[in-house]
Amino acid sequence: MTSPFALCQKLITGPADIHPEYLRTLRKRSLFFAAAISCMACSTSLLRLSLFGNDPYSCMNLGYSLLTGLSFGSCVSIFNILLFIPMLTCGRRYLRIGTFIYLVLLGPVSDLSYSLFAPYLAVPADDLIPRILLLLGGMAVSCFGVSLYMCLDFGMGPYDAASCIINDMTHGRLPFRYARILLDSTSVIISFLLGSLVGIGTVIMALGMGPLINFFNQHVNTPLLRRNGLQ
Repeated sequence: MTSPFALCQKLITGPADIHPEYLRTLRKRSLFFAAAISCMACSTSLLRLSLFGNDPYSCMNLGYSLLTGLSFGSCVSIFNILLFIPMLTCGRRYLRIGTFIYLVLLGPVSDLSYSLFAPYLAVPADDLIPRILLLLGGMAVSCFGVSLYMCLDFGMGPYDAASCIINDMTHGRLPFRYARILLDSTSVIISFLLGSLVGIGTVIMALGMGPLINFFNQHVNTPLLRRNGLQ
């Protein structure tokens, strides 16, 4: 049986063969990861203000926000905690310090950024050009944040880990990419049923982010992390 100390050490260090330099840069890695999550949270606010729809998971949480009267960030935090339970039982290998940073930051920063952006960036539905700019800006900030989150390899958020857990539990019969499509599709259906805005932004976020994330991986975040001794 894994001792509490050994489990805590594994959450901090990840694989047992990790280089000691990884531990020496732990604080810096945590700050970069917090910046990545903050970018992802801010992007949801820009996409909400664009009125073109958000990514599937955010759309679903916006729907539950409409249903319950809770803030969007509160719904995000609640669902992350619910999805965190399977990680504790079936997906411990995806747990790292970054997972807890994700749990703590994503919801509150989403609400905070929206409250800061909305008074200045909210535009009428018929004002198309500013809405398109908000959509493009939200996508760019999201892809940068997701890229940095991936490049750091510092833990997975519960929604991302869910697809990996499904892949593991089905022994590869439902691979990650199909499990993710299944989860995103389910989120979109729930969003629609709850009256959340499902639009072109939702489709783009679900299907079209890969090339831009790859661009940020290769040309921005990998060089950035190397310059800071994090890769």
